Amino acid sequence: MLSVIGTYDGKTLKLAETVSIKKPTKVLITFLDETSDDISGKEIAVYVNSSASFDFLKEPEEDIYTDADLKKKY
Repeated sequence: MLSVIGTYDGKTLKLAETVSIKKPTKVLITFLDETSDDISGKEIAVYVNSSASFDFLKEPEEDIYTDADLKKKY
């Protein structure tokens, strides 16, 4: 598999480097520009903090590690 960066202007795909493929080959094209529908890291953090997904970590039996488990103290 070979990955190559390029640009697409709506009509033409232009690769940033020369590729010497001599036979028809399947390709996968991914458009990397962000859209306004993207979720930010801040929005994800707010969602995670408001859900009960990590509530199990508040239980005493989940607190299984101590400083004695550290290989190196920082």
